[in-house]
Amino acid sequence: MKWVLIKNDLKRNKVINIALFLFMILSAVLAISSIMMATQTFTSISNLYKTAQPPHFLQMHKGVINQEEIDGFMSSYEDVTYWQTQTTIAVYGESLTVIGDNQSYNLSNSQLDISLVKQNETKDLLLNSEHEKVKLSEGEIGIPVLLKETYGIEIGDHIRLTSDGVTKEFVIREFILDSMMNSTMASSTRILLNDEDFDMLEGQVGENEYLIEAYLTESSEASNLQTAYENAALPQNGQTITYTIIFLLSALTDIITVFVLLLVSLLLIIVSFICVKYTMMATLEEEINEIGTMKAIGLPFTEIRDLYLYKYRALAMASVMGGYILALLISNVLTKHITATFGNTGMAPLTIFLSLIGGLLVYLLIIYYCKRLLKKIKKINVVDALVRGKGFEKDRKGISNGLYKSKKLPVNWLMGIREVFFQFKSWIIVCVVVLIAVLMILIPVNLMTTFEAPEFITYMGSSQEDILIEVENGEKLATNYENVKKVLENDETVENYYEYRRIRVQAAGGEKERVNLHIDNGINSGAELQYLSGKAPVKGNEIALSYLNAEKTGKGTGDKIMLYFNDKAQEFVVSGIYQDVTSGGYTAKAQHNFSGLTTEKYTFSVNLQDHVDVGKSAEEWSEILGTGVSVNPMEEFINQTLGGVVKQLKTIVLASAIIGVFLAILITVMFLKLRLAKDLSEIAALKAIGFSELDINQQYLVKIGSISATGILVGIFFSNVLGERLINSALSVSGLGIKKVELISNPVIEYIICPMLLMMLILFVTWMVMRKMKNYHFRY
Repeated sequence: MKWVLIKNDLKRNKVINIALFLFMILSAVLAISSIMMATQTFTSISNLYKTAQPPHFLQMHKGVINQEEIDGFMSSYEDVTYWQTQTTIAVYGESLTVIGDNQSYNLSNSQLDISLVKQNETKDLLLNSEHEKVKLSEGEIGIPVLLKETYGIEIGDHIRLTSDGVTKEFVIREFILDSMMNSTMASSTRILLNDEDFDMLEGQVGENEYLIEAYLTESSEASNLQTAYENAALPQNGQTITYTIIFLLSALTDIITVFVLLLVSLLLIIVSFICVKYTMMATLEEEINEIGTMKAIGLPFTEIRDLYLYKYRALAMASVMGGYILALLISNVLTKHITATFGNTGMAPLTIFLSLIGGLLVYLLIIYYCKRLLKKIKKINVVDALVRGKGFEKDRKGISNGLYKSKKLPVNWLMGIREVFFQFKSWIIVCVVVLIAVLMILIPVNLMTTFEAPEFITYMGSSQEDILIEVENGEKLATNYENVKKVLENDETVENYYEYRRIRVQAAGGEKERVNLHIDNGINSGAELQYLSGKAPVKGNEIALSYLNAEKTGKGTGDKIMLYFNDKAQEFVVSGIYQDVTSGGYTAKAQHNFSGLTTEKYTFSVNLQDHVDVGKSAEEWSEILGTGVSVNPMEEFINQTLGGVVKQLKTIVLASAIIGVFLAILITVMFLKLRLAKDLSEIAALKAIGFSELDINQQYLVKIGSISATGILVGIFFSNVLGERLINSALSVSGLGIKKVELISNPVIEYIICPMLLMMLILFVTWMVMRKMKNYHFRY
């Protein structure tokens, strides 16, 4: 009997039940897919790290090293279990030419620092897609997946190295997985050579750099090792990276994708609940007499409830099972980036288990919500149901005709707007669904726009200028600094520039310990950055701390902090807390000159005159200044650094926008069909007193249009307020050095394209549905 009831109900309300099933299956697919992506990301990285074994602490160094001093320090540090120093050959992109079947090009536009390396013995290994240690023969080369994705390089292509009068050609044999440098945000990448080829080129081309790597009993001890290492005055002419930052940078692109997918799936689950409520209440209203009869003959509430619940159980079970199968079928598409970056390890058992749990949770949520709605049956009175015919809705308030106002507003517009205004609860489903559709479109779009915007550089520890010049530490630091100053002062196209000098001091941390602070000092230091509290330093005794450094030292805006340098202590005031993802997020800004301290590096931010080609100027300066100085157009620097994240986001944005639009259209059609069936008597009355079909069509277009416009406006408001809160909540636990991001919206998309597209499509489908009204036959 139960299955007969389900089958009859499904046949009777085909359109409603199909729409309901579609929303349930879509929400299940996205929820399960986001869980699959999240678990697959972390298990794939973990599997890669298990074989590749990246270091817990990495110090890059350009210049001469004393390996005996490094060995002495590492052996004396209690928590260090293993250490090694890898020699690399730094080369420039213009020295590498890719020769394919149909074209050849060099890598001169790459913002990544490129190094040639040979394979390590046991740790920090470069692997193939099957997580096997890559072994190359003479004349073969392994290209990182990062460069493959950027340039479309293929196996079998040739790489020609031309540097310092040496020319050597290699054939690409493998695409390698680099556990440390697999993200554009890492700023460096490694190309693998055969040992003999590397030994032949070492000292002949490029410049030697060193990767000083250490392994600890606990990866969390890396920051303590960093402090001890820096205080020991060991080689540190380069970036310092810890295990946590390596992991976060590796997973960042896919974590953002998972976040957007999860957000869209949650919004779809809400829509599914709205559809369940609307269809269930409509069914109960239609069958109020049957419910009254069942209560009159003594059937208990649970049995009456279960009669209606069977259908939703069947729909929910079918949608979750179908969603799980569909999620498995599309998993290869969603995990394509994960597979390319971390290797093809197949679907992990944990991924399958957690996705099953996710599907079960979606099912339980739907059933729980249905049970909550069906509790209303308890409130039904037998007399009201059988004698008075009253259902669940309270007596509606009448709509005052207001026709006297029609002098200012056409009658059809007035009637449509007043019905929506006075009976808003009856039309709220359209408003809420359009609101959710706007959120599904605008939050991912705003997130993508933020990553693409030039203003995002302020979250990366730099002010927003045209060109960023960095003078790297080394023997030529002072000479290169003077050369940069000379170029900038003699170039008439330069409007203004700011210079910053990075030094290292010690600061008082928690529990009487001292921590190292890397401070960029200069006249404009800290200006234009994104501050969580306070402001940039403007006095000599003020200092601004990055968010992570503020947490590390336990200081807030207005607090005093003791700095130790030049064998003395000096008190500074924390002027503000800013956000920064560079240098692991541990930086500081000050105007104090800190004379007498060794300079770690110099940075120049340059503004050019309006008519000047930024890219051309950067290229010319790079040729003049030579090695040891990097010259990057700011916009190009951001594009290459965040390019992988933006590319992945664009796919998700397109998918969520299509789902959002489809959602709004489908709900509008479903709602309108139900509404027309319910309003047949009212429509007949309107036609009887002389309203034409065109008039009635116009009234419904006004009703749907006005409620949709309300949903769009509220959706735009919530996308700006709620979107930022959701993203900031995720960022605050990420450990990336960013706690709060102000989403940068595209006004054309947010206020013109999205509203107009949604409104036009909704009104179009409304008009198409209303055209079928001429097939209705009315008796007056």
